[in-house]
Amino acid sequence: MTQSQLAEISTVSIRAIRDLELERTGSPRVQTVRLLADALRLDGVRRAELEAVAGPREVRSLYDDLPAPPATLASSIARAEETASLIGLLRSTGHQLVRVTGAPGMGKTTLLQNVAGELHRTGLVPVVFLDRAGGAPGSGHGAPRRLVSRVAEVIGCGAALDDVAGRLAADDVLLVVDGRDLDERDQRDLRALVRLCRGLRVLIESRDLAAGRAGEITFTLFPLDVPEWDRPAAGAALAADSPVLRYVLSHCALLYPEKASSPETVAAVAGVCWLLDGIPAALESAVSWLLIYEPAELLRMAQVSPARLVTPPSGNGSPLVAWLRQALASLPSFQLAALRDLAGSGPWSVSDAVALLAGSGADAASAVHDLRARGLVRRVKSAPGEAQRFVVLNLIRHLLRGESGPQPPSYGVPLSWSPLRDVQPLTS
Repeated sequence: MTQSQLAEISTVSIRAIRDLELERTGSPRVQTVRLLADALRLDGVRRAELEAVAGPREVRSLYDDLPAPPATLASSIARAEETASLIGLLRSTGHQLVRVTGAPGMGKTTLLQNVAGELHRTGLVPVVFLDRAGGAPGSGHGAPRRLVSRVAEVIGCGAALDDVAGRLAADDVLLVVDGRDLDERDQRDLRALVRLCRGLRVLIESRDLAAGRAGEITFTLFPLDVPEWDRPAAGAALAADSPVLRYVLSHCALLYPEKASSPETVAAVAGVCWLLDGIPAALESAVSWLLIYEPAELLRMAQVSPARLVTPPSGNGSPLVAWLRQALASLPSFQLAALRDLAGSGPWSVSDAVALLAGSGADAASAVHDLRARGLVRRVKSAPGEAQRFVVLNLIRHLLRGESGPQPPSYGVPLSWSPLRDVQPLTS
């Protein structure tokens, strides 16, 4: 169109259009930009781009009425450091798509709720939080709801990809979604939104510990740090430096106030936290059993059958135990053999593992790396200047043994292993 034709269609004066083309107008009025966009028949992303480059404009009210992200319902074990790190990662440049991974029970959902809630509360970034859709696409629970239509419903626009991209393109915004709700089409639409909306940040919750796709940043949640435990050394000093122990002891104080501060109770709680590997969901389950078991009884259960202790009283089974069984069944034979050897020792460093596995240093280090990445090995807090140390999850040790008998509190005695049939995946 000529300037005259554009002026006639848009009702914007020829002089105003000429001044814009000659860059004499640095910040056009919002109404002028809208009239020009209408005349040029711009929609979606192209319209948002024109509005974005037009300079300062009226504050949009698109996100004023966004619902607040769901608050954490339980007094969960805090992951303050992880929350701060994830917020910093999202606010840094270049990281648009962050996948939060980890085994079931590591606190991924709680972490995402805390991050989204903090960003919403402080007003740093508007948050579009998608609750679970009621079943993964194709799961047989009715027709799956598409990602784009769910986002459109929250932000109030058309359900087409271009409509959603147009509303999101000109703003910084965080989208939080559960990866279990996304099929291949949703994954493609999500990546299209990321490409079209430069200010969009996406948090995806996932149990898949495999390497993320190109362009993704993986943020893996591992078990919480808990102090090393042996009965002679356990005492009040352990609780003073451990938020995890203090959390469990606070629940003991509610139910057993006369015993909560005793050295025996502190030692028992320290043992439970160590034997349950510092896994938040496992500790939450153990806390629920305090209604009928004293701390000393919980410790005996953790020594004999930790899988029983991490199963909630409802009896619906433990997703964590099922996931660990699947993880063991999927291990290559050489990694399973390495895991067996490492489970009988510990805590150990990488150099200890190289000596124990009696193979090449590169192969041993690679095996430890893979086991750590799969979430089957956890870190043990080391003193400054010491080599980083690890230990095989106690739950894994019991699954490998078939939970055939009590476990000793020390880790220096080699274990006898049951056949591989004991670690086949659950079928129900």
